[in-house]
Amino acid sequence: MGVEGDCTIEASCKIELDKLIASRFLFFFKDPEQHWPSYLSQGLSFFKQVENRVGVQFDYSLLQAFLGTDFDFSHVTTFTTGIDLRRESLTESSVKIHFRIEDYIAKVQTAIILSGYEVGFLEDFPKQFLARYIPQIGFDFYFDGRCEIELYFEVKENNFDDPNVKKYLWSKMPPVALAPLKDTHIFHLGLSKANTNPVFYYQLKNYKGDLLNHFRLNDTAMRVDSFYRNQETDYGGWVGVALEELEKTRIENIRLYYHKYFGME
Repeated sequence: MGVEGDCTIEASCKIELDKLIASRFLFFFKDPEQHWPSYLSQGLSFFKQVENRVGVQFDYSLLQAFLGTDFDFSHVTTFTTGIDLRRESLTESSVKIHFRIEDYIAKVQTAIILSGYEVGFLEDFPKQFLARYIPQIGFDFYFDGRCEIELYFEVKENNFDDPNVKKYLWSKMPPVALAPLKDTHIFHLGLSKANTNPVFYYQLKNYKGDLLNHFRLNDTAMRVDSFYRNQETDYGGWVGVALEELEKTRIENIRLYYHKYFGME
């Protein structure tokens, strides 16, 4: 993939039991000059290369419905694109696009409708307020032709006492899922049809210390984290884990994220 512009590359390490799914990479673009259509074009050109090389065809209908004919790119703050390859299952491989937007409630509501209101864990959350808490919208284009929307419900530390959040989210989470919040900058909840079990994302304040304090990793995850600690990475501090894993005596399935920034000279 040819990349034009400054970006951060994220290595998304998904550990399933004793197996590491390592071919998961995202490119994060932040551009004060707002060249977002150019970055979207780069991402779609990369997808076309994947389609031609692998012999697949992606379904862009949900993305097209989301963008419409009047998408205002001035509301975009970060654009992300990347790939998730599964050697053992081509059908589960995918390419991805994420938009982080602000002050664009109409488009968030469009995304919620396109998702079929698949909000799962937040089914009791007042729908009239839900869009305010969703700044990030992702599209996963699978190699078997499926497309899924993922909505990222976000709560920053200074809003942890928000009445809606306390009533409709924190009250439904067990103590083991609430415990990491005291050492968390930002909390995300991934909402999609693909995630039948709620996935909680924590951006830890002190990744190197708080990760092991709050998450009982298995040996494979420990080795992965040890490897990245010895690399020149910019810790994003993110960890993602399903609720059912947090309730176990040892976490066997977890997502660990590591970042590296690359600037154009």
